[in-house]
Amino acid sequence: MERVDLDAARKAVCAWLDEHPEGALAQMAEDLKTRYPDFPEEMAVVLRGLMAAELRRRTSPAVPAVIAAAAGVPR
Repeated sequence: MERVDLDAARKAVCAWLDEHPEGALAQMAEDLKTRYPDFPEEMAVVLRGLMAAELRRRTSPAVPAVIAAAAGVPR
C-alpha cells in the first residue's frame, strides 16, 4: 500500500462522525473508502480502526492530570 496521509483520514473520520452521530462502522467505511480508489478495501480496515479510536476518545472520561502525570501521559 502506498503512503497514506493518516492525519487527513482521521480528520475525515471525525467529520463523518460529526455528521452521522448514529452512523455505523460499515457505513462510514463504505462512504469514505471511495477517497482511496487504488486500495479501497485496505483503507476500509484503516478507517474502521480510526473510527474505533475516535469513538473511544470521545466516550472515555477525562483522565485527571495527576494520574496522567504519574502514568507518563504527555499533555
